[in-house]
Amino acid sequence: MTLDGPDFRETHAQIAAALVRRFGPHCLEPALDAVQEAFVAALQSWPMQGQPSNPKAWLHKAAERRLIDQLRKTRRETAWPSQDLVAEGTAPDDELALYFMVCSPKLKMGEQVCLILRTLGGLTAAEIAGLFHESEEAVQRRISRAKSKLDPQDLEPADPATAMPSVLLALYLMFTEGYEAQRGQYYLRPELAAEALRLTDILAGHAGGRFPDLYALSALMHFHSSRIKARLDAHGLPILFADQDPALIDRSHIGAGFAALEQAQAAPRLSRYHVEAGLAAAVAAGARSHEILRWHELLVESFPTPMARLAHAVAVGTCRGPKAGLAALAALKRDPRIVRTPQYHAAIGHFCALDGDRVAGAAAYRRAVGLSMSNPIRQSLEQRAEELSNSGQ
Repeated sequence: MTLDGPDFRETHAQIAAALVRRFGPHCLEPALDAVQEAFVAALQSWPMQGQPSNPKAWLHKAAERRLIDQLRKTRRETAWPSQDLVAEGTAPDDELALYFMVCSPKLKMGEQVCLILRTLGGLTAAEIAGLFHESEEAVQRRISRAKSKLDPQDLEPADPATAMPSVLLALYLMFTEGYEAQRGQYYLRPELAAEALRLTDILAGHAGGRFPDLYALSALMHFHSSRIKARLDAHGLPILFADQDPALIDRSHIGAGFAALEQAQAAPRLSRYHVEAGLAAAVAAGARSHEILRWHELLVESFPTPMARLAHAVAVGTCRGPKAGLAALAALKRDPRIVRTPQYHAAIGHFCALDGDRVAGAAAYRRAVGLSMSNPIRQSLEQRAEELSNSGQ
């Protein structure tokens, strides 16, 4: 077992869930802290003393001792009977029970999602801010406000019907961060994407009949997961879609995506996840640019999020040429949520270059470099700006 490998998040969540099951929902935050402290202790001791024969049991015991010490100090230790932490008909998995527990009816949906991502997903406020296209300060205030509304003594799993939208969105955003990191030294965080997919599939397997949107989200994640290995070069830099090696595409994920999408058809209405999964399915099937554009049109008509509108503009340019793409992007310039993203300026740079205006293209790429993003994206954009500048000399 590696403490920084793909099994880290799964083990972390499993131990936290087991502690909450034993000691009670009111111990959610202390349990998360105790598990984190156990992992820190392992990082300090295992390199010198060697890894124990059962590393997960070692971590569980270390976290349990720390939690008991903390509860004794605060005099809040309590036994918790062995029972499901979520209502019958939701999820038998302890880890997912924690997600429903955070979705208190006292919290607004945005507060629930931010709290899930921060406390259970392990994302920083800065990473969450990138996903929400908000400032880090605004997200931190939302998380603090959410925590202040919750009484740890009253924590209990929320009704699945009301909590499911928040859980779905949290898993979607967790996968999004894994598929294209908003900050930090990596472009991809495959262990985070894999964890979001694992939890989604567990939940879909148990509650997909009642909530077909789960299958749609699972399909979307599988389609995107099929390309993860094809999206990075040997230096950890992103590879443009058109340049990705088809041999590196994982066909098993594509098959799982189509199977999940078929099950998602039982939904009474199309959700955002259905439309995005349909778009991803079209891409996986090798649809032509005009067919892809129709999916983007449906998405932006039904769910006009900032990134959906930006993706639609890019699809317009891909289908109808760089001038059409630049015109579509210009129509978005009054929305600050879009204009302050590096993707917006990178798209302008891309279409300017295709249109033969290397100077404007390089300038647009440099504007993108000045915005917050992961280091590999910044390096890639700097390279494109330099290439355009040099080719124009």
